[in-house]
Amino acid sequence: MNFDVHSNQVRSILRGDVNGGARFLLVALCVVVAWGAAGWMNGLSRSSASSLTLQRGRYASLVRLAAEYRAIAPGQKGEKMETSDALTAFNQVASDIVQGDRVSRIVPMPDGKRLSVEINRIYAEELAEMIRGLMIRGIYVISAEIRAIPSGEERLLSMTLIIGPDM
Repeated sequence: MNFDVHSNQVRSILRGDVNGGARFLLVALCVVVAWGAAGWMNGLSRSSASSLTLQRGRYASLVRLAAEYRAIAPGQKGEKMETSDALTAFNQVASDIVQGDRVSRIVPMPDGKRLSVEINRIYAEELAEMIRGLMIRGIYVISAEIRAIPSGEERLLSMTLIIGPDM
């Protein structure tokens, strides 16, 4: 295979010296454009497929999270216990779950029905159990500011909650 001979033939076609050279260039250009379009469509197809897979994963994790949240809530009406106020309910639940001096502040809100509670260095499992215990007693978390604090291999939570009866 002689490179010089082939390069001279290509030059003569590009210059238009050979009959049918323009036709050959047009066909070659169409082939290149079709090849590029096919590659571009293939890329779009793969991008759409990966995006769809990602969205399915996100939806599945959202469904799992909703199921976990429903599991925390009291399942039946008979399970719910009525308490007189948020402070009594919080004290009942916190005495069992939150040990030591981790509850740093309890402040009643101006309406007298809700509390602002600050808890430091609590595990996620303890938080879930505390919320479940409050919900059983008819007290719900209305607002929460939660911060994760690294503690070795695990993370502890520090939070400020506003709790009160269902409104």
